Amino acid sequence: MELKCFCPVQRKPVFPMEEIHHHANHSHTHDPKEIRAIINRLSKSIGHLESVRKMLEDGKDCADVLIQLSAVRSEINNAGKLLLKEHMEHCIVEAVQENDQAAIERMNKAIDMFMK
Repeated sequence: MELKCFCPVQRKPVFPMEEIHHHANHSHTHDPKEIRAIINRLSKSIGHLESVRKMLEDGKDCADVLIQLSAVRSEINNAGKLLLKEHMEHCIVEAVQENDQAAIERMNKAIDMFMK
């Protein structure tokens, strides 16, 4: 299975992770192990969310469903934090070194949206 990197700034899949990514005026690489770990976390969150849906279908107590929804939201937020750290360690460091203001501005917008 070929891993694809999803860039949150551009909101689309980019090159296979083993390759160098080119954004605007800079290029970077992602750690495939870190990206795989984030993908695995999201897969678990999807499974968890499916079980919450089943709880609703089965008429489980709303308080229990809300607690589980809160847990799913936390899992997704944690995956986002890991992706943000990964992106900062690779993309943003290189963007700053190369004075790529457009990439920095895109990341700032993505952080603002993520933090809402």
